[in-house]
Amino acid sequence: MKNQSHCLLLLLVLITIFSSLKTTKAEVITLTADTFSDKVKEKDTAWFVQFCVPWCKHCKNLGSLWEDLGKIMEGEDEIEIGQVDCGVSKSVCSKVDIHSYPTFKVFYDGEEVAKYQGPRNVESLKTFVLEEAEKAAMKAELENEKDL
Repeated sequence: MKNQSHCLLLLLVLITIFSSLKTTKAEVITLTADTFSDKVKEKDTAWFVQFCVPWCKHCKNLGSLWEDLGKIMEGEDEIEIGQVDCGVSKSVCSKVDIHSYPTFKVFYDGEEVAKYQGPRNVESLKTFVLEEAEKAAMKAELENEKDL
């Protein structure tokens, strides 16, 4: 009987571990001074990037907003959700003209295409990045056709 309870307990522990592994962390990619430029230059990919610092109360007040957006956007192949800690990657934030936190910007083919200033909720952020990514892709396609 004691052996059965140990087996049952072990089984419950394993189930708990595997179920927690199944709920993976959101797809928010941390960008640094070493990775930022290469990532946002990825061809035909829009990057929606949050620039923040750990000490900022407005950044803290966002809670899990950015991770929640990352989860919702996981199925979008040409859109990546990124985050830059301006306390660590000051050169990146200086290069892209960040003066307040948090700041949200969309990049496409290495160029900044939009700055988000709307409501801070997942649906508004999602709608914004989908629209901006589509506009940027259409503009890039028109420029490519013009070059032919």
